[in-house]
Amino acid sequence: MTPEKSLQIINDAIEKSRKDFEKDAGTPMIIWGSVVLIFSVAVWMLLKFTGNQSWNFLWFGIPVAGWPLSSILLRGKCRSEGKTFISRTLGQIWVTYGVFATVLSAVFAFIAPQFTGYLTAVLLGFSAVMTGLVLKNTYVTAGGFITGLGCTVALFFSQNEFVPLFFAAAAILNLIVPGMMMNKRA
Repeated sequence: MTPEKSLQIINDAIEKSRKDFEKDAGTPMIIWGSVVLIFSVAVWMLLKFTGNQSWNFLWFGIPVAGWPLSSILLRGKCRSEGKTFISRTLGQIWVTYGVFATVLSAVFAFIAPQFTGYLTAVLLGFSAVMTGLVLKNTYVTAGGFITGLGCTVALFFSQNEFVPLFFAAAAILNLIVPGMMMNKRA
């Protein structure tokens, strides 16, 4: 077997892995995007109507609600056989995002709460960009850049009361719409 043929086989296997992953990726993205959207709107409304900043701790309900909900809704739904390189890589990207976002938000909530929104937007955008690059999906990559850079700049120039609305928009842009696109293609 020639080196070119070996590289072609490896490339074909990675491409198949990417396509197989996209068949199963849409629904989890929609689930997590919906959870983030619901919590974002709830936090925004509670802050707007009560003025009590303690409602910001409701953000920590996202992983508490998201993990069990996605486990229940996705049980037995995956069509692809076993874990592929792509599914493991993207799983690691998003678990890392979840850990960093949760831990750093908890720390920043007490030492510099005004920076929590910026930090989480950058991390979300970075994770979406990495996902888009791995999947070779221009929409996901662009959405990640818009979130990571655009939301951060917008948050800098806006008042803190709009942070939940930026995250609602980011959930739609980075999770719900790409998930719907992947499900439609699958």
